[in-house]
Amino acid sequence: MAVSYDLARAAVAERLSASALAHSERVAQTAGELAERFGVDVERARLAGLLHDWHRELGAAELVARAREAGIPVTGVDEDVPYLLHGPLARVDLPQALPGVPDDVCEAIGAHTYGTVPMSPLAMVVYIADVIEPGRSYSGVERLRERVADASLEELFLDTYAASLKHIVKRRRPMHPETLRVWNAIVASDGR
Repeated sequence: MAVSYDLARAAVAERLSASALAHSERVAQTAGELAERFGVDVERARLAGLLHDWHRELGAAELVARAREAGIPVTGVDEDVPYLLHGPLARVDLPQALPGVPDDVCEAIGAHTYGTVPMSPLAMVVYIADVIEPGRSYSGVERLRERVADASLEELFLDTYAASLKHIVKRRRPMHPETLRVWNAIVASDGR
């Protein structure tokens, strides 16, 4: 891998606040642990976890404008909740910002906000790590953390994604069309 963890950490530290950097480091640690548990490349998982919030602190107007410039489709939900664009935009921008970041790492970063079809094992690890990292303290997170020991990666991702959907519904937030597409693909492949 051409981009080392230390180089990536220095770049992230220049971009993010101390609290966002700490979150990214916890996601990286959690992603590495999940990767080891589920047979995914640990170093790529740590790197993707560290870089996943590359554009987290960009302003709403800048996220929308830059996404459009990058050719990323901007939906009405993205306009209502521009924060959702920080993952897809990072996927596009990271190869130029940090040459040598592997494509699968960029794809996992791009998928961490609302998912994609299909979700690679690395993308599932990063998504789950972002939701269950030790700094998270919402109702139900302990159950998800416990599932790491006995669930398959796919089962854990399904449970984690379902918890995210419940959170969106509970807060009465708009649901991104890609979120619905990912959920429908998950349950179709689950066979229930």
